[in-house]
Amino acid sequence: MAVGAEAEAFEYVALGDSAAAGIGAGSPAANSSNCYVSGNSGPRVPNSTLAYPKRVAQSLGATLVDKALCGASSNAVRRQQATAVTKATDLVTVQAGSNDFGFAAPLIFCYVWNPPRTGTCNSRINAITTQYRQVLPGNLERLFDRIDARKRDGAQVVVVGYPHVVQAESTLTCFADGAWPDSTHQALRRAANTLNQVLAAKAKAHGYDFVDPSASFNTHESCGDPSWVNGIRPFTRQVESFHPNATGQEALAWLVWQYVKP
Repeated sequence: MAVGAEAEAFEYVALGDSAAAGIGAGSPAANSSNCYVSGNSGPRVPNSTLAYPKRVAQSLGATLVDKALCGASSNAVRRQQATAVTKATDLVTVQAGSNDFGFAAPLIFCYVWNPPRTGTCNSRINAITTQYRQVLPGNLERLFDRIDARKRDGAQVVVVGYPHVVQAESTLTCFADGAWPDSTHQALRRAANTLNQVLAAKAKAHGYDFVDPSASFNTHESCGDPSWVNGIRPFTRQVESFHPNATGQEALAWLVWQYVKP
């Protein structure tokens, strides 16, 4: 580089779903029952300015290409977002997999029917866990292969896992976690553990870094003290339920920062 020439901008591409988009962190609030501004189609609810990719980009002084989108599955990230990764990209974060098998539907069922239909609620959660174990690895392999094909040698890729959304045991004084019995809490935590284990294994196989937020979010799940994860939100803001709040996004940014800081 010639003396006096400006250094090229550091480019950071953020891929992922609603957790990466900061849904539930506010600024702006996601005033919707789902990922869409109105109904079940049209514009998506906007990404939060408090989402961890924006915080990380600011700390790095990076140019952020934020492709994270509420409701995205790993297949949608591969098809619609990963094209943003180029040979000019220096850093990629990717948080995907949670939505691949319709996890929202069991949560809604459990909220409406648990109790008295705890067994059915837990079975539906467990079925998702099985798909995380058996089907998700192939989905992630295709996504990560796409990233590998597009990125340059030396670009850093960080896979971000998911925090637990409920504590190990239910509480008597907080109903934000659905007032579900312990068995449902444990089923949800097993699902998150399986999801993170699959993400970690695939990240390692591709030479990527993996961020596991579970330990840092311990005691800070919904109904935690303080809570870094939203509990069940009103219907008009239902999409924010069980997503990291602003403090949770700050925590995710700090965890990612440990892997990407100069």
